[in-house]
Amino acid sequence: MSSQQARNRFPVARGYGDNNDDDSTAYSSVASSVASSVSAIDLILDKLEQRRGFKFFQAAISIWAIVAVAKNLGVGKHVYLDPADEVEKEAHGLRLSHEAGDRPRFALVRPFARSDVETLLKSFELWDSARPCGNYKTEWNLEDYTVYGDRYAEDEHPIVDLVISFSGKSGDIEGYDTLSTIQELFDARNGWGGCFSEFVSFEAGINPEDDIYDHQPIQTNPHWVNGPNEQFRKNYRFIKNKGYASMIMMESDVQPQVDGWLDLALSEVKRNQPFAVLGSKYSGNSWDNFREEIPTALLDHINGNAIYNTTHPLLEKMVNELEKEKNTIFNAIPFDYRMSQMWTEGSKGIPSDFPFKSMIDPATGNPVVLDPKMNTFRQWYEEYGNEQPIKQAHVIENYGATNFLPQQVEGVPLVHGKGLYIPNDPNLHKITLVITDWQMDRANQLLEALDNNDHPFTEVVVMRTWKGWAELIKQNSENTGYMSKIYSILFGDDNSGELHGLSTKVRIVDRVAPEYMDLCEAPVETEYFMITNSYHRVAPDISHLMFTSGDVSSGIPSKPVIPYTPSEMDLCQEHVGCLETVKLGREIYPNLDKVVLDFEMVFETSTRNEFCKYWKGLYGQNGAKLHKSYGVVYSPEVPHGPSATSYTAYLYSLGIAESLFEFSDKSRQGSRDIFVKVLEGEEESNYLLNFWKALPPQVRNKMKQDRLKREGEG
Repeated sequence: MSSQQARNRFPVARGYGDNNDDDSTAYSSVASSVASSVSAIDLILDKLEQRRGFKFFQAAISIWAIVAVAKNLGVGKHVYLDPADEVEKEAHGLRLSHEAGDRPRFALVRPFARSDVETLLKSFELWDSARPCGNYKTEWNLEDYTVYGDRYAEDEHPIVDLVISFSGKSGDIEGYDTLSTIQELFDARNGWGGCFSEFVSFEAGINPEDDIYDHQPIQTNPHWVNGPNEQFRKNYRFIKNKGYASMIMMESDVQPQVDGWLDLALSEVKRNQPFAVLGSKYSGNSWDNFREEIPTALLDHINGNAIYNTTHPLLEKMVNELEKEKNTIFNAIPFDYRMSQMWTEGSKGIPSDFPFKSMIDPATGNPVVLDPKMNTFRQWYEEYGNEQPIKQAHVIENYGATNFLPQQVEGVPLVHGKGLYIPNDPNLHKITLVITDWQMDRANQLLEALDNNDHPFTEVVVMRTWKGWAELIKQNSENTGYMSKIYSILFGDDNSGELHGLSTKVRIVDRVAPEYMDLCEAPVETEYFMITNSYHRVAPDISHLMFTSGDVSSGIPSKPVIPYTPSEMDLCQEHVGCLETVKLGREIYPNLDKVVLDFEMVFETSTRNEFCKYWKGLYGQNGAKLHKSYGVVYSPEVPHGPSATSYTAYLYSLGIAESLFEFSDKSRQGSRDIFVKVLEGEEESNYLLNFWKALPPQVRNKMKQDRLKREGEG
């Protein structure tokens, strides 16, 4: 009998609501113990099969002896057989058994679907360096715990089981093999398995055609999030029916960063009782530019990676409501956001909005209008509102799918997020900042901001319009204060100076081409550069740019992370400027599906040079061939010269784009603003003026005639 055949003899717990609920058994306690024993038996059997002449009765006696020993070890326990093992047990938390008095029993649930297998298995590697439990007797002092909560006494410390929840069914070999692999990690001697009492596996039993989690049709498909919603409901029912007091939800993209993170989470549970849900709000940057437009329920919502108190009646009411709504349009809303809508509607009287404006309700064939449930939710608030049952934890920060840097989450025990990148290393990658300046003095505010903040740039190039700029600064500086410093930096003998402790070279270049050609005309000497204009300044919290980690030993280079917007998103389709930008990009690479903003691109200088030669050959030295097509091209919203999107298209046409850059979908991973606008009104009016001046005379005359004609008709 092979090991796989032996494993197939043991069932796992099936999803509640299936037809075979009565026959379902949890792969815990006896099953866990037997499975561990079978693993050992399989190993011996495999060895015995290789030994010819081994008699049948000898094999039978060996198996009987092994099973007897396994039973003596206890049901579901890990027993330490020597003093060294006892020390390991002490150092890495208690392997708690069933005989634990009145201690509460918690379940740490790790849900996964077929698409999450690789991510889930990889996530357990982090548990080797950041163990779930620490020796809270010696390694953690009282101050460590009180930052997050209240420390449990040894005789009241909760029992915690590790529950691995698979969205599919036991017939799925990939899912079953994943469970077996995780149990091997759990059973490893001296491993993190000692932090838990039992290994429990559970299958939600969702049919593959219903196990959907697809962001692409998020605006149109009401079933886009059906998989996670259904799995959460079934996880909750399984955990509650098994008598667990709390469910700690930890998806595969939750990353532990410190030893003892589970102990710290438990201490927060103790401090925050009573509660229904304890978790984290969104901490990323994706909403920075439109936070005031975001619904209150979304701003306040606790991410699904949270601690759920299964004994609290409010949570039971919320899950009951989710179960009632599972076959309605409400199920198009992720369960954690929907729970926030319920509480917001009841506590603040704000009706729930349907977040997907383009979606059609299958039941009516019309745009979605949610049924009002204010009275029901208001009753909940009146009953439980004084407890503040929805609470925010400190042990976890939620970045969702947003990209982030290590320094943003330094010291946080648990981080929920997919895009962990590294900061650029200025010793490896030099980056220039190119500033497009329209007026004589507007770049001053940006340079002053650089002088007072950390930034990632090793050099600054100011592309100016007016040669009188230097004289204006000199006349107003009176050789004192900040203006004098700027003058000495920009126009001193060595054209260099100290900016915030860094020797930053600043050069002034009198442009000879139109300002929209600065991307190509800026004389950059470093490996990379970014471009902005003098109506912006570097964001104060931007000291580094995001790069991939790379692997020097394997010859894999570190590369910049570039945010983009999918070209087919409504956000692009509804704006003429975006459509025209994509159109111009597709003249270079017909399959272009990304829009990259000029101020978010980290240009690689050598390929920029090649791109500009290509672009000028295609459209003329200053884009004269491009400008011949009068119409939408002459809108201030669209590019009149080379753009980051066209540069990206050029790289894709050569097949080198993704070897140079890591592209990150802004609609899913978000992005940080490297530059913030500080002179918005002046920029707009000045840009329109320069746009008008840059138009050929015949175009300006035609536009005037069109305007006069429209006014005459009016």
